[in-house]
Amino acid sequence: MPRRHPLALTAAAALVALCGAAPAVADPLPTTDGLSALRQDTVTRADKALNNPRKFKVAGSETIHKSTVRAAKNRNVLELDGSNDNRVVFNDYNGNSWCGSFVAAMWTGHTMPDPSVYPRIPTNYESSQAWATDPKVRDLFHPYTGADQKLPKPGDVLVWKDDDSSWTGHVGLVVKVYPGTRKIVTVEGNVDGDEIAKKIYTWGAGGPARAGKTFRGYTSRH
Repeated sequence: MPRRHPLALTAAAALVALCGAAPAVADPLPTTDGLSALRQDTVTRADKALNNPRKFKVAGSETIHKSTVRAAKNRNVLELDGSNDNRVVFNDYNGNSWCGSFVAAMWTGHTMPDPSVYPRIPTNYESSQAWATDPKVRDLFHPYTGADQKLPKPGDVLVWKDDDSSWTGHVGLVVKVYPGTRKIVTVEGNVDGDEIAKKIYTWGAGGPARAGKTFRGYTSRH
C-alpha cells in the first residue's frame, strides 16, 4: 500500500477540524494514495484555496478585502455584500470570469501565469473552452464518450460549455474520485457568484451535470 506523506496527513487533519463530517463526502481532501507529486501539489493548492482567505476587490475601489471562508458549507466567498464583480486575486482583479484563471493557478502555483512558461496550460486559459480546444492541451483532452468512460483523476479539469453558446462555459478541478460510485469531487472558482466551492457530481448519462451547460470532457493533468 502506498505510504501517505506526513504533510498531506497534516493538511487532511486540519481540514477535518475545520469542516467536521461532510455528509456527502466521508473523507477529507486532499487525496494522496497513488497520486503523482504533480497531481498532489495541484490538489493541495485547491484545498488551501478553498479553506483560506483570499484577496478580492469591489467595483470602483482599489481596497483589498479578504474572503469569508464558510468551511461547514465548503465555500470561500470572495464578495462584499453580494458584490460579484469578478475582481479577485486569481485573475489579478481584471473583472473577467475567472474559473479558467483559477484552474491555471492551481496547475502552476502562480496567479495569471505566463502561458509561454507553462507548455501544458492553454494560451488563453481565461477562456473555459480553451481547456478543450487550445492546441497546447488538445492531446490532453478526453471528450466525453458516455457513463462508462474512464474516469478522470485528481488534478484533471472538467470542461462544460453553455447550452446557448459554443465558446463560453465553465471549468472545475477534480480533487477526488470514487470509482465504485462514480462520484467526482471538484474545487471550482467563479461559482455561485464570486466563490470557490467544493462540488460533487455523479459520472452518469451526460457526465457531471450542471444546469444550462453540456459536459464536453476532461483535460488530463499530465
